[in-house]
Amino acid sequence: MLSKIMVTGCSGFIGTHLVKRLIDNGFQVTGYDLNASLIRDRNFSLVRGDILDIEKLRDSMKGCKSVFHLAAQTKVPESTKDPLADFKTNSEGTFNVLSIAQEHNAKVIYASTSTVYGAAEMPTKESHQLRPVSFYGTSKAAGDMYCSAFNSTFDLDTIVLRIFNAYGPGNGKGVMYDLFKKLELDPTHLEIIGTGLQKKDYVYIDDAVEAFMTAYEKGASGEAYNVGSGVSTTVNDIAGIIFDTLNVCPKTTYTGESWMGDVESSLADLSKLKKLGWHPKVSIKEGIEKVYEWIQLI
Repeated sequence: MLSKIMVTGCSGFIGTHLVKRLIDNGFQVTGYDLNASLIRDRNFSLVRGDILDIEKLRDSMKGCKSVFHLAAQTKVPESTKDPLADFKTNSEGTFNVLSIAQEHNAKVIYASTSTVYGAAEMPTKESHQLRPVSFYGTSKAAGDMYCSAFNSTFDLDTIVLRIFNAYGPGNGKGVMYDLFKKLELDPTHLEIIGTGLQKKDYVYIDDAVEAFMTAYEKGASGEAYNVGSGVSTTVNDIAGIIFDTLNVCPKTTYTGESWMGDVESSLADLSKLKKLGWHPKVSIKEGIEKVYEWIQLI
């Protein structure tokens, strides 16, 4: 009998890629999401549900040995517009997942975010103080703390992955997608949000999924691990790679301001996850080219 695993947020960008990898690795996957999934496989079943629906979540988790918890409100601007909804989905929803996982004695791998660090010292280690500057980062940091509390108090097996900026085919948001779509409409002009000097750590989706698998198989209970590329890239540098990819030279303008709560610089210290044998493989240039190949197909 195949080992049964639940993935909340299975229809999202990372969730879709992770489910495919789990199926390829021989797991039976129960996906839990409000949205439909494009995955069709005999070892995958979808439950359309909200993580705030405790009874449906409890029934759906029966028999699952592990839960990859990815369901979340993931947009910083949206968290500013409606902090309460953000709190309910990210903080209360994570508490629900942990509570029911405890009932079923199921291991939890929690998808957190680099925004829990706020404006941090770089490269940022997992031991860095959590001091988020956005409602989104705050609600996700609460999930981090609940994982720690369930682990220390109830001995629930939990692992936290703090993902920096995951990108790749299938992600219909983020800076790469935004710049490609703008240039598709007008290759002679590009408006960049902010100053273009924002410098962040971007991790390609295949590397991120490999990090999930490595942490699941080798990670220590109660620990948190950074997931990034170990390289910080400016928006201007990303734009330059895209210009070369499209062979365009547009006039570039800037809004001068980003959105409220945006952390404009990030760089992951990856030494902890690397000790488990994981290493990022896809460069930013190669990753952007793969995004372009995908965009041409949609």
